Amino acid sequence: MELLPGQQRIVQFARRGGGGLVAVGPPGTGKSTALAARLVALASEGRRPYELLVLVAQRAQATRYERASALSRAPTRGGAEIVTYYGLCRRLVGLFWPLIAEQAGMDPRGEPTFLTIETTQYHMWQIVAPLMREEGYFAELAIRRDRLLSQLIDNLNKSALVGFDHTDIYARLRSAWVGDVDRIKTYWQAQDCAARLRSLCRERNLLDLSLTVELFDRYLLPEPTFQRYLQARYRHLLVDNLEENVPVAQRLVSWLLPHCDSAVLAIDEGGGHRIFLGADADGADQVAKECSARVELTAAAAGLPDARIFAAAVSRALRVPPLRELGGDPRQAVEVLPDAKYWVGMVRNAAQQIADQVRAGVPAHRIAVVAPYVSEVLRFTLQEELRSHGIGLFLLRPSTTLRDQYAARGLLVLTALAHSGWTLRVQNDVWRPSQAEVALALEVALGDLDPLRARMLARVAAPAGARSLQDLAMHAGGDTASLWEQVGFQVRERYQALQQWLAAYALGEPQGLVVFLTNLFGDVLSRAGFGLHDDADRVRACARLIESAAKFTAAVGRGDALERGELARRYVELVLGGIASAEYLTDWPTEPPQDAVVLSTAFAYVTRDLRSEVQVWLDLGAEGWWDRPNQPLTHPYVLSRTWQVGQPWREIEEDTARRTGLARLVQGLASRCEGRILLGSSELGVDGAEQSGPLQRAVLRAFAAGRAHG
Repeated sequence: MELLPGQQRIVQFARRGGGGLVAVGPPGTGKSTALAARLVALASEGRRPYELLVLVAQRAQATRYERASALSRAPTRGGAEIVTYYGLCRRLVGLFWPLIAEQAGMDPRGEPTFLTIETTQYHMWQIVAPLMREEGYFAELAIRRDRLLSQLIDNLNKSALVGFDHTDIYARLRSAWVGDVDRIKTYWQAQDCAARLRSLCRERNLLDLSLTVELFDRYLLPEPTFQRYLQARYRHLLVDNLEENVPVAQRLVSWLLPHCDSAVLAIDEGGGHRIFLGADADGADQVAKECSARVELTAAAAGLPDARIFAAAVSRALRVPPLRELGGDPRQAVEVLPDAKYWVGMVRNAAQQIADQVRAGVPAHRIAVVAPYVSEVLRFTLQEELRSHGIGLFLLRPSTTLRDQYAARGLLVLTALAHSGWTLRVQNDVWRPSQAEVALALEVALGDLDPLRARMLARVAAPAGARSLQDLAMHAGGDTASLWEQVGFQVRERYQALQQWLAAYALGEPQGLVVFLTNLFGDVLSRAGFGLHDDADRVRACARLIESAAKFTAAVGRGDALERGELARRYVELVLGGIASAEYLTDWPTEPPQDAVVLSTAFAYVTRDLRSEVQVWLDLGAEGWWDRPNQPLTHPYVLSRTWQVGQPWREIEEDTARRTGLARLVQGLASRCEGRILLGSSELGVDGAEQSGPLQRAVLRAFAAGRAHG
C-alpha cells in the first residue's frame, strides 16, 4: 500500500530523541494504518519486539497490528506488546505482585485472582442480595438485576479509571443531585456496596478491574524498581485512539513520553464516544501538547465532504459548534427514504433501498444500517425483508448478555435438563425450563428445525412437570408416530442421539460446566446435521459460554470450597438471572461477511470504527438518539475527571450534554461514511406512539438552513 505524505511522516518519525509525535485528523484518514506501518518498520530495522508497546483503546483494535506484524518481513515477526491499558495493568500487577501486595493491604503469599465483569457481578450479588432482602437496600428502584449490579460496579470502575478514591463516590453523586431526597439514600447504599466489595477483594486477593487499575496507578507506577523496568522494557510507544482512553491510561502515556526513545500518538477529531466507559477526549488533548511534533491528516482518505457537510449542519442545528466549518448543501450526500406511517413500512422501505444499492453495484458488506437501539424485533424484521431480496444481515451487537443470546440460552437450558436434580432460583423464584425454552434448546441443538416444529417436539419431549428430555423411542404410540411425520424422521434420529447422551451423562458423576459443554459440543452438537455443525454464530455463542464458565470456575472456585456440580449450578443460576456479559474477542469478528449488510447501534458502529459506502439511519424520529441510559446509581459526567465536585447537575447541564453527545455521534457517523446517507423514519414508532425526536427536528432545521443559504 502506498502511503500518503502525512502517513509517511508518521512512519519515518525519529527513532530517538524526537520528543513525541501526535497525529490528529478525522476518522478514516489513515492514522491507524500509518501506526501499523511504523510498527512493521521498527521491527524490520532490527529492534527487539519486546521493546515495542502498542496501546489500543479496546481489544478488537489489536487485530490490525497483529495482522500487520505477522505479514511483515521483519527478522522477528510478532512479539510486540499490543494491549489495552487494562490488559497491561493486569499483566504487570501479576508480574510485580510481591512488590505491592502488602502495602495495598493484600496477602503477598497468595496469588491474586483476576475477576471478569461476570465474576465481579457474582461477588457483588453475594453482597447485595442479603442487603436487599434483610435491610431493604434499593427498595425505591425498579431495576433489573444486571443493571443494578453493573451500575454498582461501574462506580468502582469510574473511581479507578478517573483516579479518585472509591470512598468518594457518595460525596460526588450526592453533591450533584438536585432531585428527590430518596435518591441520596440509594447513593449511600451504592457507596456501602462498593466498600463491601472492595473489602472482600482485599481479604481474598480478588482483583476486579477497579482494584487492578488502582494497584497499578497508585502503588506500582510510583515504585522506583518498576519505573526502571518500564524504562528498560519499552523503548518505542505507539498509542491509537488516545481520545477513547481513560484518564489513568493517559497519565501513563504522559509518564512514558519522555522516557521512550520514540512515541507516536493518534487522536481522532471529534472522538471521545466512549464517555460512558470513562473516555476523556480533553485529557488526550492535554497529553498531545506534551509532544514536540504534530501532523494533521486531511480527509482525503476519509468520508466524502458532503457527508461531513450534512453532519456540520446538523451540529449547528443542535447549537453545537461543528468540528470544521464546511460550506455547501447538506442535502447533497443525503437521501430521505419514502414517508412511512408505520414502523414496519420504514423497515420495508429501507430494505428496498438497500436492494437497489446492491443492484447498482455497492457490495452488501459496504452498507450499514444504524439505529439508536437494535431490538430483536428490528433484527428479525430487517433480516426477513432483506432475505426476500437475497441479501444477508450481520448483527454487530457485542453487548448482548449471554442469556439474551438465543444459542447460549438454548445451551443453558440443555445444561439444566442434564442436571434434573438442581434447584435453580432466578429472581428469588424456583426456575424450571418452560416448554418454550425447551423448544428453543431443541431448535439450537438439532438443526433444520424451525420454531413451529420445535414447539411441537417440545410438548412431547418435555411435558409439563418434566425435568429432563423424554426417551421418545419408548413411546411408539400414535401421538409419537404422527409427531415424527410432522417434525421429520431425520430430526427424530438427532433427537434420540441428544436425549441418550444427556441421559447417559445424568447417570455418571457431575462434571464441571466447561467439561460438560465441551463434551456436549464435541460428541453431539458439532456432528453433521446438528445445530452447531456449520453455524458460525451458534459456535461463537458456545465458545463464549465456555470461556465465561471457565473464568467463573477459576475465579469463584479458588475462593469458595464448592464442588464442581455446585459451581456449575451457581453459574447457570447467575446467568439466567441476568448479568452484564464480559466482552470476548469472539464477539468481534474481524470483518463482516461479504454478502451481508451490517446492522448496528450507532454507538457500537462508531466505537467499532467501521467504514461504509452507504449508511442507513433508521428510527430518525426516536428519542433514543438523544436519551442517555437511565442510570439512577451512577453518572458518567459527575464521576468524570472534568466535573467539579459540589457543582449541581441541573437541566441545563443535562441539555448541554445531550446536544453535545448527539452532535458528536452524528459527526462520528458521517466521517465514517464514504458515500451516501439514507434517512429513514416513520410517523409511528414500533410501539405505535407518534415520534418526532430531537435528531429528526435537527435534520429538518439543517435542511431548512441549507435551502435558505442555497
